[in-house]
Amino acid sequence: MTIKSVMRFVTHRITRHPDSEVTVTARCLNPDCTWEVEPTADVAKADVDCMVHKGATGHGIFARRYEDVAVVVRDE
Repeated sequence: MTIKSVMRFVTHRITRHPDSEVTVTARCLNPDCTWEVEPTADVAKADVDCMVHKGATGHGIFARRYEDVAVVVRDE
């Protein structure tokens, strides 16, 4: 018995799912501060909120997290 197989290599790419949006959160890294930006799709507003917090408190270091839904698709 002879077994034959064909192997194909197909190129794929990963991208943001077209029906999703980016969500951003941020939190102040000052050790005594619990301030944070609630999850939002408005990235510019989150940045402004961080700048306003800096102006009000002097705290200028933040951890930001960006999240989206990804999809892997076959390159055509």
